[in-house]
Amino acid sequence: MSFDIICANCGAPSSPAIGVCPYCKSVMTTAEEKSNPAIGNIKEFFNDGQLEKALSLARTLETQRPDSLKSKEFILLYVQILIEAEGPSTKIKSLLNQALIDNPSDPQLLEYLEVAEAESNLSREKNDAGEIALANIIRRSPENVQALFLLGSHLFWVEKDAQRALRYLEQCVRLSPNFFKANACLAAVYKTLKMDDIATRFCNECASKATDPQVKKLFTDFANTPLNLE
Repeated sequence: MSFDIICANCGAPSSPAIGVCPYCKSVMTTAEEKSNPAIGNIKEFFNDGQLEKALSLARTLETQRPDSLKSKEFILLYVQILIEAEGPSTKIKSLLNQALIDNPSDPQLLEYLEVAEAESNLSREKNDAGEIALANIIRRSPENVQALFLLGSHLFWVEKDAQRALRYLEQCVRLSPNFFKANACLAAVYKTLKMDDIATRFCNECASKATDPQVKKLFTDFANTPLNLE
């Protein structure tokens, strides 16, 4: 994984997939964000867990500034948002294939195309092609948050394997603390594994840091409600 972003606050290096400084936790910016502030605004909402706002701004930028689709950075950010928002796979693949025309060997674009293809191949069968592909991506890129979430949530909700889902979701949330869909899924895993004290504390922590009132209420309610998977 390349480390081509430097934190303006503390000088630490990081990769484009992280977005937040692993040391001082400030939102990191690139030269492209400085020239196109809208990308920085979208990233800030996304890293803050305000997924709907990030998605709305990304769609607006795509419509009002079609030239933004020439930006690899914007495409990668937009794709990550769409994956977390459960956007259509056809849209995600189209964006990536378009970006690959100008960057045919770019490892990040190729990896996210792999993630999108893997998601399309998930089924109700254990060890299906999608599951195997996501596990391979994670072995190669253990900080790919979207791959961690897709595999962890699939193992939990579809295969009903909370124990296997646990490590993927915990790693996902460790890397992206404001990924609230992953947080909610992890809370459900904790409850399924009878880790009720951890689940309650975790939900309360999520509620305290959420800025969206609906997300805050979801975690507050979940902290005090028994889990029902039926």
